[in-house]
Amino acid sequence: MGMGIGTLMPYMVLYLTWRGLSPTQTGLVLALMAGVGVLAVPIWGLIADHTLGTVTALRTSCLLAAVASLSLLLSGEFVPAIVVSAAILAATRAPGEAFANALAIGTLHQEANHVYGHIRLWASIGFAAAVTVSALVLEHMSLAIVLLAYPAALLLQIASTGAHQWPSTPPGPLLRMSELRSTTKSGLVLLHAGALVFGIAMGASSTALPLRLTDVGGGVAAVGAAAVIGALAEIPFMRASGVLRQWFGAGNVILLGGLIFATSLACFAILAEPVPLVSVSVLRGAGYGLVYVGLVTAASSHLPIRRLATGQALLQATLMGLGPLLGSSIGGFTYEHASPAVLFGASAMASIAGAAIARAAAAHRVGDADTGAAPDAQTG
Repeated sequence: MGMGIGTLMPYMVLYLTWRGLSPTQTGLVLALMAGVGVLAVPIWGLIADHTLGTVTALRTSCLLAAVASLSLLLSGEFVPAIVVSAAILAATRAPGEAFANALAIGTLHQEANHVYGHIRLWASIGFAAAVTVSALVLEHMSLAIVLLAYPAALLLQIASTGAHQWPSTPPGPLLRMSELRSTTKSGLVLLHAGALVFGIAMGASSTALPLRLTDVGGGVAAVGAAAVIGALAEIPFMRASGVLRQWFGAGNVILLGGLIFATSLACFAILAEPVPLVSVSVLRGAGYGLVYVGLVTAASSHLPIRRLATGQALLQATLMGLGPLLGSSIGGFTYEHASPAVLFGASAMASIAGAAIARAAAAHRVGDADTGAAPDAQTG
């Protein structure tokens, strides 16, 4: 999963501008992709929980996303085709991370709160490796190569789901109103509110950072280096998240991550040289790692095991969908018409606010036992 994200997302802004889109148009296309993802991810979650199962749904998503990626490549510089293809790509790739998280949480079960970070860090390793290779390749080849490498990574992800007995649950009924009322009382809505605000900050800064690095003379190499350093910084903090959780509590770890993330954005607002900007990505990755692990493990405790794919899909729809939808739109426009300092400064404050809201939600978390008993292993 990490390899797939690393071959595409760090270079999506550069690819779209390379195809002739302005920063504002690029931000709008990314916002469109995020919006489509918001709608698609919950639907994929319901399909996984009630029809196909998580593993089959993941394989189907990867296959369709590979086809959509090639369609975007064939769109060339024809803007309407770019928009349509990007929307289809967003709809098909949207549930990949949610399904991977659902498989990890379902497999780890009671150990998820303490060990999930040890599993998720491998996505960061794959991401860092893919970004590094892509940056080296793109120095000598066209940006179009990213839309060939991405389908190849998706096929590898499909292959990685084979030859293993995955935890599985029988298809259940659709989500009932009584369950929705219970999740409201458990603090799930508050958790999603925090994830939304943090996602807005993340989306705005992610759209602006590649443009900022390019404007100060960094180029593709700097964009790749920032992504790699950020991903590598995630690894030790994700691994330590379980220990930090025991020391400080789940909510405080999320808040700590938000403060570290905000510090990096404040530095982005001040610095104007490629090397310092790339170096500060260490803080961005460390903060993101703590917030992400905290949100995923918290979300898993609010719904029963039979709703695991749906719960993770809803979180991804908020954190990686609706948040970036708003953030990318604001980020592209603000960067072009205001200033990088205004954009990164506002994003820093939003990231702290989002983490603080999520911390409050942690106080309402239900017990780990509510995630249900681990089902017998069945073929996915």
